[in-house]
Amino acid sequence: MASAAQELYYDAEFRALAARHPHFTYVPALSEAADSDGWDGARGFVHEAARAHFGGSFTGHKAYLCGPPPMIEACIGTLMQGRLFERDIYTEKFLSAADAQQARSPLFRTI
Repeated sequence: MASAAQELYYDAEFRALAARHPHFTYVPALSEAADSDGWDGARGFVHEAARAHFGGSFTGHKAYLCGPPPMIEACIGTLMQGRLFERDIYTEKFLSAADAQQARSPLFRTI
């Protein structure tokens, strides 16, 4: 997810991978695309784009998430609502020093 198309990392490379590999899907989402940008892809936050793309069900999948803590938490909540749980969710939060004390999601159970 990015706020504008020019912020998408390796967009051309991911599009090429999706074209070559039928089991790889690339769904970029822009959170702040203006109507005048000509963007015809997913709009909104990444967890909303994932919910729409997968029809709200994530059973049988694995999720690999990296980004700021609020994005990761929103994604985990959406994934768990769609029946994907801790054992299949891998995260790497972009943490500040203040965030470091809360590195594990409070949505995951304590084992």
